[in-house]
Amino acid sequence: MKRFIEEGRTLICFDFDETYFPHACSAKQLKHLQQLEDFLENHSHRLSTMWVTGSSLETIIEKVKRAEMRYFPHRIAASLGTELYQVTATGQLELDPGYSSRFPHDFSGRVDHVVDRLGRTLAIEPQANLGTSAWMHNYYYYGESEAELALIRSAASDFGIAVNVSRCNPLAGDPDGAYDIDFIPQGAGKIAAVDYVCDRYAFQTEHAYAFGDSGNDLGMLRHVGNGYVLGNGTEEAKREHGRVTEGMYADGILEVLHRAMR
Repeated sequence: MKRFIEEGRTLICFDFDETYFPHACSAKQLKHLQQLEDFLENHSHRLSTMWVTGSSLETIIEKVKRAEMRYFPHRIAASLGTELYQVTATGQLELDPGYSSRFPHDFSGRVDHVVDRLGRTLAIEPQANLGTSAWMHNYYYYGESEAELALIRSAASDFGIAVNVSRCNPLAGDPDGAYDIDFIPQGAGKIAAVDYVCDRYAFQTEHAYAFGDSGNDLGMLRHVGNGYVLGNGTEEAKREHGRVTEGMYADGILEVLHRAMR
């Protein structure tokens, strides 16, 4: 699979699951996805593309094959923005070691301490559907207690790691009525990956675009100048973010980019 040929100066960031990649993979959705790929290739002299996703690289590749995609973006920030890959012109994926070199070497041990502490007062369940990553440890929390969610955030902070807490999206394969609890290093995450790419390659964050569908995308959407929740997004995300597309999936993305590229 090849990469979009040229690379422009406007950064476009896409969440992957249920944003760029529709899990249902219906014929209509895949037709719109091909139209999006055609648009991005035709405008690659103006755009630099990036997938920013919670999924591991191995699960991304499996989904790319399932949807019969034809193009990689210019960069992929996988495993919730803890691994950054540059994509060469021939479609080779190269890990950027400078990005992860900033993370603490004892991160996994810190997560173990957090989980041990939390286990004394509440239950969180390890996830097994996102693949493996040294820099991302994922759990589910089944409950509605704001006090317990605050305990999770506090424990992570006490051990110097970051945690992303967001309501699960069942359309992306998560259980209904649960929360994603994602432990990552300080200095990692979707916003950090966007900032690193903007700083290293001199993109302007205020001119960048970002698209997402759920609560764990909201920080990234608010961080760039042009962030949008898609019409198929969760009710939580659409309620908390002012910019929502009328269209769903690739149709919603194209709705925005057609206006931007006039």
